[in-house]
Amino acid sequence: MAAAKSTPIKIVPLGGLGEIGLNLMVFEYGAEALLIDAGVMFGHEPELGGGLLLPDLRYLTETRPNIVGIVLTHAHEDHLGALPFLLRQFPAPVFGSKVTLAFARRGLAEDGLGGADLRALEPGREIELGPFRVEPIPVTHSTPDSMALAIRVPGALVVHSGDFKIDPAPVDGVRFDTERFARLGEEGVDLLLSDSTNVERAGRSGSESSIRPVIRELMGRTRGRFFLSSFSSHLHRIRQLAEVAHELGRRVAPLGRRMAESVRLGQETGQLNLPPGTFIERAEADFLESRRLVFLTSGSQGEPLSALAKLAADNYPQVHIDEGDAVVLSSRFIPGNERTINTLVNALYRRGADVYYDAVAPVHVSGHASRDELLEMIRLVRPRNFVPIHGEYRHLKRHHALAREAGLPERNCFLLVDGETLLLEDGVARRGRVAPVGRLFADGEEFGDPGLLRERRALAHDGAIVAILVVSARNGRIVAGPELISRGVLPDDGASPHLARARAELAARIRSLNGRAHDDPGRLKEEMVRALRRYFSDAINRRPLIVPHVMEV
Repeated sequence: MAAAKSTPIKIVPLGGLGEIGLNLMVFEYGAEALLIDAGVMFGHEPELGGGLLLPDLRYLTETRPNIVGIVLTHAHEDHLGALPFLLRQFPAPVFGSKVTLAFARRGLAEDGLGGADLRALEPGREIELGPFRVEPIPVTHSTPDSMALAIRVPGALVVHSGDFKIDPAPVDGVRFDTERFARLGEEGVDLLLSDSTNVERAGRSGSESSIRPVIRELMGRTRGRFFLSSFSSHLHRIRQLAEVAHELGRRVAPLGRRMAESVRLGQETGQLNLPPGTFIERAEADFLESRRLVFLTSGSQGEPLSALAKLAADNYPQVHIDEGDAVVLSSRFIPGNERTINTLVNALYRRGADVYYDAVAPVHVSGHASRDELLEMIRLVRPRNFVPIHGEYRHLKRHHALAREAGLPERNCFLLVDGETLLLEDGVARRGRVAPVGRLFADGEEFGDPGLLRERRALAHDGAIVAILVVSARNGRIVAGPELISRGVLPDDGASPHLARARAELAARIRSLNGRAHDDPGRLKEEMVRALRRYFSDAINRRPLIVPHVMEV
C-alpha cells in the first residue's frame, strides 16, 4: 500500500519582507490558515497626507482560506495597527499577551470594533487552532510581553522570532527564554523565521536598563522642566523615566491623548506600578514649579501634529519650553525622517532647551537583536531551513549571508520578499507560486492605491494645468477653447508666453485630428494630455499634472 501523501505547510508573507513595518504573514495548512501580526507602515511624506500604509489583502480575498486565528507577537503598531482593517474583512479570534491585547483593544475600540474576539496567551502554554499548535515563548524587546512563536502542524515545527533582542537585564525581569529555544533546537526545528532589523550592527544591542542611569544624570542636572519623547507603547522606557522622576521629587504629566492612554494601559496591566501621585494630569502641572515637572510626549520622529512638534513651535496649550528646560528624544531616527527630526531639534534649541538625542547622548537603545544575538538565535534553534524576516531588502540579504556563516547550507537559506511563498514538507523547503501583494494608502477612512501619493507628489513638485475645451454635441466641432489654467506651474495672470504657446500647440494638435477624435471625448482628452505633457517637458523641463475637461454644448 502506498504511503499517504503528507500536507505541506505554506508560508505567505503579505508584508514585512522588504520593508520596515507592514508585518503580516500567513501560514496555510490545507484549507485553513493562521495569520501572524497585522501591521501598518508609516509613510515618509506626512505633509502629503501619506500617514499610513496597509497591507493589500487580495491574496486572502482570492483564496478565501478558513482563518482559524490571528496571533499578535507584540504591541507595536507595525505589528497590530492594521488589525481593524483586517478584521472588518476577515473576522477571526485574535490572540496575544496581556499587554499586546490591551493596546490592540484600544485601536479596535477607536475603530468601532470593541466587540472583537480577543483571547489571552500565556508563555509556555500551547493552544490549538485547527491543525496549528501555537506555543508563545517570552523574548525581550522594547515593549513588554513580547513573544516568539513555536508553530506546529503534523510533520513540521516552525519558529517565528517576532521582534526580539537578548537582553541580560530586562526592566521587568522577564528574560529571553534561552532554555526553551535550545530545547526546541534539540527537538528539531524545520524552519526559523528571524527578525533582521539590526543585522547591520555588530556585537549585541544594549540592555534597556542601561537607559535609567542616563535619564537620572540628565534629569538631575536640569534646572527647569524635563521633557522625554518616546513611542507611546514603550512602557519600559516610560517606567524608567517615572521611577527616576519619583526618586528626584518630580511628577510626570503625559501630554496628548494617546500618551495618556498608554500610561493608563501600563497601570492597568501592572507595567507602571508606581507610587500614587507619580503620574499627574496636565492641568495639575500648573501648580508645580518647573524643577518638579517631567512631561512625557509623543513626536520623537518629528511628526507635524505631535505634542513635541507643537511645543517646538510654542503652540501647545498651557505648556511651554523655556531656557533651562531639557528635551530628550529617546528613540532612533527612523530612516527617511532625518530632515524632519533635525528641523524639530533646531526649533527646540531656538526655544532655549538643552536637547539630547542618540547622536549626542546614549538616550536610546534598540529593541532589536544585533549580529551576535542573531547568530545566537540560529545556534540555539539549529534550524534545517532559514528565512530572514522583518527588514528592508539589504537587511534580509545580510541576514541570509549571516545564516550561511553560521553553517546552514545555502540551499536551505531562502531570501524572500513580500509575495514570495515557501512550501515546507517533511523538513524540505521549496519556493512556491508568487502571491499578489501590495500596499494600500490610508487617508482617514478612505483606502486607495499608493499611486495617489505619487499624484500628490507630482502636484507638489510640478503643479497642475487644467485644460478646458468646448465641443458641439451635434457635430463634435470645437466651439470654444482650448483654455489653460495654471496651478503652481506658471503665473496665471495671462502674461505667461509659455501658456500662450502651449495653448497654440494644443489648438494646432486638435485641428490636425481632422474630426477623427472630436466625436470621442475620451480620445480627445488623451490627445490633450499628450500634447501638453510634451510641450511642458520640452519647454520648461517640468511634468505637471494635466487635468483635461471636454464640455459638450
